[in-house]
Amino acid sequence: MAEPSAVSGKSLLFLLISVTLLHLFILTFYKNLILKSIFPISHQYDHHEFPGVVSRTFLGPVFLSTICSPLIYLLSLLEASKFYTQLMAKSLRGCLGVCVTLSLWRMQREVRRQFGSTVAGLFCLTCASQFHLMFYSTRPLPNVFALPIVLLAFTAWMGQRNGSFLCLSTLVIIVFRSELSLYLGLMLLMSLLSRRLGILQLLYYAIPAGALSLALTVGIDSFFRNKLIWPEGQVLWYNTTLNKSSNWGISFTSLNYFYSALPRALGCAVLFVPSGLLDRRTRTLLLPTVGFILLYSFLPHKELRFILYTFPVLNIVAARGCSFILNNYHTYWMYKLGSLIVVGQLVTNAAYSSISLYVSHHNYPGVPSTSGKSSDVVEMSHFLELNRNWRYDKREDIGPGHPDMKTYSYVLMEANATHIALLKDFHVPLAFIQGYSNMTLNAFRFPFFSINLGDKLVLLERVPDHPS
Repeated sequence: MAEPSAVSGKSLLFLLISVTLLHLFILTFYKNLILKSIFPISHQYDHHEFPGVVSRTFLGPVFLSTICSPLIYLLSLLEASKFYTQLMAKSLRGCLGVCVTLSLWRMQREVRRQFGSTVAGLFCLTCASQFHLMFYSTRPLPNVFALPIVLLAFTAWMGQRNGSFLCLSTLVIIVFRSELSLYLGLMLLMSLLSRRLGILQLLYYAIPAGALSLALTVGIDSFFRNKLIWPEGQVLWYNTTLNKSSNWGISFTSLNYFYSALPRALGCAVLFVPSGLLDRRTRTLLLPTVGFILLYSFLPHKELRFILYTFPVLNIVAARGCSFILNNYHTYWMYKLGSLIVVGQLVTNAAYSSISLYVSHHNYPGVPSTSGKSSDVVEMSHFLELNRNWRYDKREDIGPGHPDMKTYSYVLMEANATHIALLKDFHVPLAFIQGYSNMTLNAFRFPFFSINLGDKLVLLERVPDHPS
């Protein structure tokens, strides 16, 4: 009896990894500060010139660049194009995605132990069918670097392995995301109140783990930034004490996560969360999860990725609700209908993910432009700087109308007619780069939607009569 279960388990693991890598393959290129920080570790250390708004730890990029640095060195000896380095960076992002997938798989094993193989299988299928979880799993963001550690910590908490839970929690809070003290702290509080964990045991694991984690991040990040720094401490001060995270946008509705982010992330699976709560064990899992989302809702700046860690937990609850219906398939006709709905929601989620994946493919219009001539790369990381003899610049203190703009041979910028007009004396449009504009729906044709593209970026060339 164990063999079919093992085969099924391997198939589900293969499915999770395949879906993760499919998202990476279709959404090949990506721009963020963490990806950019991988470049200076392996190349010129230009993060001193472009430090970003707040410092983030280099431990995640160090992990990735340690893997790729021998290959980068080999490519530099061969004078290979940096485009191949970008392809290598893509494979490293794939490694990050595999790390997330393996942590989900470890969680699945604990779910199988506590709830059975049906719930475990439904959990994997639900995760694989959801766009946002798979989309973010290969994005080198601080939240994603923290995600596998959080999932392992949650799995340890489920299994009452207090030592692993405390060490992993301390590491991820001090090094990667300080706000996770809310989520993991609620789990810790529940363990203390239920007497599953004692104060002495807490101190025994937390103090050395905290000291080691702090020494690790301060040591490595101070080395790379040439100053004494605790990055996550700086972020905590910036976002909470100074409350400057609102500079990046404000949501005026405190329940935005509940009525917008979670339905978008979970899809149809959100319908089965209430039935999953019929099991007392899932209510225990959901309590710190809902508490974390409620507490985090008080911050004015809200993004879906900030609560990314809660999606797999909610999927466990939804999977339990689905299994309750499937296990009663033979008892009543309503359960037969419900079983069809369970299958239908997985298919619907997969269809929604496919559409979202196709739309997102057109959301990075800067990529095609790098095959032409560009100097001020707006949407790219340094890995796409193809010409070694050019100086690529991304200054944020100049814009259309600034005197220094005329010194650039080529400019890649937003396709804004007003801004283009401000540069007409020195630069002329060379090419327009299209990207996603909107979607048109039509119920009387297949496929029932079409993606409309529009000019998003413009590549400008300096007029020969105006040398720098």
